[in-house]
Amino acid sequence: MSDYLDPNNEELLKDFFAEAQGQVDTLEQNILVLENDPHNKDAVDEIFRAAHTLKGGAATVQMFELSEFTHVVEDVLDEIRTGTVKVNESVVDTLLKSIDVIKLMLEARLEGEVYEEDISGLKNRLTSFLATGAEQKAKAPSKATKPAPVEPVAAAIASKQSSLPLSEYEVLELKQAAEGRPIYRVMVEFDEANPMNSVGGIQVFAVLKELGSVLKTIPEFDKLYEDQFWPTVEYFVALDKDPQLVQKKCQIPDVTTLVSLQDLDKEASSVPVPKAVAQPEKAQTKSSVAKPPASAPSVNVNQASAKNTGEVNAIQASGESEKEALANPEEHENLKEGKKPASSVVGSILRVDSKRIDNLLNLVSETVISKATFSQISNQFGEALNHLQEASLAYRTDLKELLEALPQYLDEIQKGKTVKELKKTLQERFGKTFSLFDPVETQLKGTVATFRGTAQNLGRIIGELHEGVLRIRMVPISQIFSRFPRLVRDLSKTLNKKISLVIDGEETELDKSVIEDLLDPLIHCVRNAIDHGIENAALRQERGKPEEGRVLLSARNEGNMIVIEISDDGNGIDVEAVKQKGVERGLVHPGKILSDVEAFNLIFEPGFSTAEKVTNISGRGVGLDVVRKQIEKLNGTVSIWSEKGLGSKFTIKLPLTLAIIQGLLVRVGREVYAIPITSVIDSHRIKATEIKVIDNYEVFNVRKDVISLMRLNRLFGIEADENVPFHYVVVVGSGDKKIGLVVDALIGEEDVVIKPLKDQYTNTPGIAGATI
Repeated sequence: MSDYLDPNNEELLKDFFAEAQGQVDTLEQNILVLENDPHNKDAVDEIFRAAHTLKGGAATVQMFELSEFTHVVEDVLDEIRTGTVKVNESVVDTLLKSIDVIKLMLEARLEGEVYEEDISGLKNRLTSFLATGAEQKAKAPSKATKPAPVEPVAAAIASKQSSLPLSEYEVLELKQAAEGRPIYRVMVEFDEANPMNSVGGIQVFAVLKELGSVLKTIPEFDKLYEDQFWPTVEYFVALDKDPQLVQKKCQIPDVTTLVSLQDLDKEASSVPVPKAVAQPEKAQTKSSVAKPPASAPSVNVNQASAKNTGEVNAIQASGESEKEALANPEEHENLKEGKKPASSVVGSILRVDSKRIDNLLNLVSETVISKATFSQISNQFGEALNHLQEASLAYRTDLKELLEALPQYLDEIQKGKTVKELKKTLQERFGKTFSLFDPVETQLKGTVATFRGTAQNLGRIIGELHEGVLRIRMVPISQIFSRFPRLVRDLSKTLNKKISLVIDGEETELDKSVIEDLLDPLIHCVRNAIDHGIENAALRQERGKPEEGRVLLSARNEGNMIVIEISDDGNGIDVEAVKQKGVERGLVHPGKILSDVEAFNLIFEPGFSTAEKVTNISGRGVGLDVVRKQIEKLNGTVSIWSEKGLGSKFTIKLPLTLAIIQGLLVRVGREVYAIPITSVIDSHRIKATEIKVIDNYEVFNVRKDVISLMRLNRLFGIEADENVPFHYVVVVGSGDKKIGLVVDALIGEEDVVIKPLKDQYTNTPGIAGATI
């Protein structure tokens, strides 16, 4: 249990960073929802829960600068939740800037650093909302809360101490586990008024763990993880340090009301020390502005039980321990030196629906059954082989006897024995020879039939297992689509345009390895649509369009491909301007007639831009060439459709997964190659006379289109007979570029797993990898 409470635990850090990213995304998305619908109670509750969880998780792993800042944000969200602070543009802008700071804090920790930029101005803006809310609260009548009297609480603790809730055997067990260390019974009473009263027991457990070994708790430790308030918890602790520290450190503000210590051996109890009950006015005041410095270490807590959600919730226990850390700078410096870069422990974490795991386990169990069936079939083949050998031996024996008896039968015929009589004799003696192999044949046919059925079943299982494993890696594209509402909001404010973002098909799934490299291309396309495509409100009104521009981001499946579209209802692409820019750049001959598609593809050229001036958003021509390179790196294609004055649409097509692809197997000489089926346009069987030579290049005509040819045997230096009457040509292409690959034979389609090549093969042109 202690491993989970260790802030240097690598698994805990991995969980924290994965959860933190999810909480930040939740915060950002719901704040944008709240901007459009200030009275959306569900969004407010979701924001508050995410902020609270993030604050607690940060405290667990001792990221106090994050937990302290998030606490201020949480206070503002709490005021929004109670209706004291009204949601307006200023509040939303401040909260979004706060989220940006939280992101920077997380990034700094990922690099092993601590975020130290001055954020006092942002904190002041946050606390100004709290001050406004406090003024509004002051106007409303409030009910005074009476402090809890000291005497009844102390009397309750004393009465509980009078009887030890352990048997003699249990006490003996505790002493053996303590290994000679003194054992104390620590009784703690908790404040039910604390909003997080259900985790107080874990907080104290974390404190006591630093002072010794917690041997037993009443109630049991697992029950402390349940979302339930326990007024009093007893801890039996084998202490390594001064018992006086227990009372000092277990008095956690707003959490504990009473702490009592009792030596289990001496059966003597100390005087109960109440919390700040003697100062009732101070106990009633909740400060939301003054917080301890971010660098001060404090007592941390828990990994709260979240069995189904996997979330890590934690609370920072502040107070005396923080003051001690500030008073002892050497210890604090040691803490800073001891921390290791979080990036060394953060890996790629994949969240998978448990149903998919269950499906895999079911398929694995079926595979085990098939394995057992094949073992039985193997035994049956062995038995059939033994029977075949026995039948073969009997057959050879009978054949030998027949050959040895032939002279005798010839003599009998010469002595007057008829052929009919001889045939009857042979039938009686060797008649069984003809049926010696019948049982073997029957057994072999049955075994082969079982083998074929089991092989087909195994093929089905392997196919489903393959699909199931791929589905494990499949994640919804909403993971990246969810980032665009904030991007569109910020860009629309920067460019002073009114823009609405419509997202469709965000539940569409694709391989995680693909989705991780897809964000940048989509950002470039969306930025291009907003900056170059959408007009300002005045111009849109002149053109009879709604003031608010529309950007559509959609995804859908088509076979084993995913299609992503980014469209807008803006200016569209000015083909003539693109052509003119292409001529100026030397990309196009002035006299060449370009089709619209060819003109559209010019904007993918490096450095190409039709922007009249360079801004911090665009104009340098370093966007869409990145899009094409990145998409082609993912074995995909990108195309553009546009109509001037109506808008533009980028269409990106990608394979669902990069792990296993469909390939067209072809033979060149004695070698077999696989061509990705996504690159294959069509294939042809042509006569040798159909190949023409133009400017020393081999070409052939396909539906009035001239296709250049490349002989793979020449490219790879393979011996092959080129003087054949027919050739096979596989036409491959990307975008509007095509080429014909001349091969010796087409074998067929097959799923292939590409493995990267190393050493001297890495630079071989035309070879992407190896497969078996």
